[in-house]
Amino acid sequence: MSKKFFEDKHFHQMFNYLKDGIFIADHNGVALWINDTSSKQMGAPRSKVIGRSVTDLEKDGLFTPSITNIVLKKKETVTKVQTSKGRQYLATGYFVEIKEDNTQYVLVNVKDITDTVRSSLQLEKAEILLQKYWDELQEMKLKESEKKNNQIIIGNSKRHEEILDLIGRIASLDVTILLTGETGVGKSMIASKIHRKSNRSDKPFIQINCGAIPETLLESELFGYKKGAFTGANNSGKIGLVEKANGGTLFLDEIGELPLTLQPKLLQLVQEKSFFPIGSTELKQVDIRIITATHQNLLEMVQEKRFREDLYYRLNVVSIQIPALRERKDDIIPLVFHYLERFKTKYRKSSVLGKELIDYLQNYSWPGNIRELENMIERLVVTAKSNIIDKSDLSEKVLREVQNESEFPLDLNGQSLPDFIEEIEKKLIIEAKKEHTSTRKAAKALGITQSSFIRRLQKYNLLA
Repeated sequence: MSKKFFEDKHFHQMFNYLKDGIFIADHNGVALWINDTSSKQMGAPRSKVIGRSVTDLEKDGLFTPSITNIVLKKKETVTKVQTSKGRQYLATGYFVEIKEDNTQYVLVNVKDITDTVRSSLQLEKAEILLQKYWDELQEMKLKESEKKNNQIIIGNSKRHEEILDLIGRIASLDVTILLTGETGVGKSMIASKIHRKSNRSDKPFIQINCGAIPETLLESELFGYKKGAFTGANNSGKIGLVEKANGGTLFLDEIGELPLTLQPKLLQLVQEKSFFPIGSTELKQVDIRIITATHQNLLEMVQEKRFREDLYYRLNVVSIQIPALRERKDDIIPLVFHYLERFKTKYRKSSVLGKELIDYLQNYSWPGNIRELENMIERLVVTAKSNIIDKSDLSEKVLREVQNESEFPLDLNGQSLPDFIEEIEKKLIIEAKKEHTSTRKAAKALGITQSSFIRRLQKYNLLA
């Protein structure tokens, strides 16, 4: 493609007439030409763009992610949602080869979707639009149930892509899966995603939280009971959730909370796909896929005799560790804008996030993970003083943490790294002991087991 081609007046007029952005780069990712719309989208004149690599332009915040770099890596057409200057764009990059002179280029078409989503005041219409864009982003057709439930797994990080790739490889196989990760990272959404991509997608997806139901009721909820099995039982008996899941998927959330007394019965279900309802001598067979999830360390629970070892290995055939949000920071901003659009539509707001606010959200640790992020964005949309949400709308907790983090000293003051970490751990143990009335509550607040907390008290001579 000769230089004269880019200097041609007709070329300029035709491409500048388009309302979509046009971005052309060479095989090294160096910008060759952009139209007027693309310049406005990035908020930069041609002189600041042409001749520079897309990697540098992305670092300068003109857009993220770089579609050009992805196309050059994959050598194929790529569609992704891109953000620039607080707005969302649907960017499609094409790999173009000119065989006559053996040259290669990337042509990117960028469509502004921010106003399209914002203009829809009905939640259902907004969900359909968002779903359409994310369908193109993932380059696949999602089930109608996914549209209805708005269960879209969003992210740009490498770890996010690795998890989606693993899900794609194992979803169609009837293997037992254990999902691990902190509370709020999206384990139930991952389980639902696996079911929807499996051969059982048209069958039931039954979910139960093992920690949310009293131990005395859990067995009957899971396995059901025969007529007259116990005092107060329904006269006609009860079908349990295991049987209701027949043909589909049974998802047991917080499996670490399953009482020891019920674990042998679950082991039989996992191994034999059979069970006895309460009060029955008739063995029932079911065809189910089992997915479990926990935020606890099951192997540590096995060592402490609080979880059966044989059951642990039966459940842990394929393990998927879902990292905390603070460990995949590239996913934070896409999630922020996803929930922003959802709640703007729901509450009929036209909220915009200030740049400084976005920086604060990016650098916050998100101890409650995606669930906390979703709740925070909803609160900001509802309670912000104006349509432009800025950092003053954040809670004191978030402001204090981010500000303290930015002021955190990197100097170890002559200590070794292990000594420095041990000092921090000791301070946290002391604070937890002061704040909570029991070792169990203190351990829970720190995200460790009670026995681990007690060992640390012993280590630092804090038992007294």
